[in-house]
Amino acid sequence: MSDEYEHDPTLLTNYLCQAYLPPLVLDSNLPAVPQYAPPWPRIEELDMNRPRLLRLVSEIPLAALQNAIRLYFMGFENRLRIDWENTRLTLPCPGITVLGPSAVARLSVCCEHDFLAALEHFVLGTAAEAVRTIERRQFDEDELEFERVLVSSARNAKKLWTLHTFGPQVPPTGLTRPGIVVVSIPPWKLSLGNLHEFSCRRMVRTLLTRQLSLYSCFNAISQFPPGELDREFPSNTVWSNDTKLWAMVYDSCRVSGYRWFVVTTYQYWVFGTFSLDWSGAEVTPPVPFDRTRGMSVVEMLTFWLECSRNKTKYWHISANAQ
Repeated sequence: MSDEYEHDPTLLTNYLCQAYLPPLVLDSNLPAVPQYAPPWPRIEELDMNRPRLLRLVSEIPLAALQNAIRLYFMGFENRLRIDWENTRLTLPCPGITVLGPSAVARLSVCCEHDFLAALEHFVLGTAAEAVRTIERRQFDEDELEFERVLVSSARNAKKLWTLHTFGPQVPPTGLTRPGIVVVSIPPWKLSLGNLHEFSCRRMVRTLLTRQLSLYSCFNAISQFPPGELDREFPSNTVWSNDTKLWAMVYDSCRVSGYRWFVVTTYQYWVFGTFSLDWSGAEVTPPVPFDRTRGMSVVEMLTFWLECSRNKTKYWHISANAQ
């Protein structure tokens, strides 16, 4: 590959592999979060009268995912060009684009509204524009935009959590529905320690109790015993934040019908899928927002969007639990 090709600023692939998420500037009045965020209050709406089917969670090796992403984008060679006069690619990229004063102002976060606005402007909007470029679709295609959804209580209209969906807003016509769910939690409510527990807490516990090898820990099972994910108490012990998060992600995906999902605090990203019968899931370890070596977060998100839309076969949904 020539140097001219590698530094061509009009190539989408060059932009995506180098684009980075600028750090958020959190207001000093927001609570500081240690390694683990304080326990969330009980969310009664997560109590289910019918069982959640999730039983097994496996880990997605980042090296394997990186190889799949590289193979996917190599297929485009130099065919995807960016029209910088008409684009919504808003992330900065060395040697290609920088943030202007208005964009820098968007990074100042004083509340959840600011957090969601920054997430949508910089990351979700850029990934959606990348998908439109890849699929050669119009910039105003409503189907190829993220839609913010506020999940509220049916009892008192209290807001429970926020998610974004990307996909058709019509009832599914088959077993699987093309699209994705992004569950976004502000970084002052969810920490890196919580996300590590979300992705591998039970794997570590299995290693300690069954004396599995380290290799088995990274490739073995993370189990939810029957009933554990259905109700918090009095029938079960008090749920940790990561267990609540699994219930939130499961419900968000099950209601929408999308088996591909992302959990993010902006500072960290977890990518995952559910199996065909919802009994299995797979997730990556938390990926830091400033990761650019090997693959960037926006590359991963764009790839995940295209996989969820059945536009590539380089990755598949999780296997069913056995």
